[in-house]
Amino acid sequence: MNTKKITLLTGGALITALLFPPAAALAAPSIPKNFLLYEKEARKDTKHEHWLLNEGSNLIEVENIQCSNAKLKKDWIARRDLTYDPRMDGDEKRSTERGEQVFLFAKAAAAEKLLTEFRTRLTKCGNLVKVIDPKIGDDSVGASRATKKTKSNPVPQTQQFVAVRKGAAVAIYWDLHNDAPAIRTLTKHQADATKMAAKLCSIGGC
Repeated sequence: MNTKKITLLTGGALITALLFPPAAALAAPSIPKNFLLYEKEARKDTKHEHWLLNEGSNLIEVENIQCSNAKLKKDWIARRDLTYDPRMDGDEKRSTERGEQVFLFAKAAAAEKLLTEFRTRLTKCGNLVKVIDPKIGDDSVGASRATKKTKSNPVPQTQQFVAVRKGAAVAIYWDLHNDAPAIRTLTKHQADATKMAAKLCSIGGC
């Protein structure tokens, strides 16, 4: 008799679990707080003297190199951006900054499409860019472009980035500097992307 009661209770608990799954199971996929490599450091800068932190799904900029007006499909479900500027003085000519971005998609195929779009953009640049293939995570790409100073373009500029995908998540490490020394190298971006690739498994799957 006791065994039957236990069986009934167990069955009832199972039905309840199926009809009313735990709140955690219903929670939308997200990027945990302090997930990015430089996020803790950025959050300490509460006065925004050097760091800017943005998070959401509708931000516009995706830091990569493009030589056309082709627009990216913004179908990620979560993202977070960090930007570091050592000067913060508004001097465009001497501007130099670097950043970190993480994007989370509903499916790995959508994340893969983002890197495909990066490569498509780079093909439009021809010899203006140097493309690298870092071999990180499930997929990765990097590039650099230097624009020289001319009469029509008085401010020279150098852009660099490395993007890595793991499952349904993508991370980007980038820097941009005008007529000022660079504060990052592609080698450092690649090292950061390698470190982040392992972390991306926890949000994007492996």
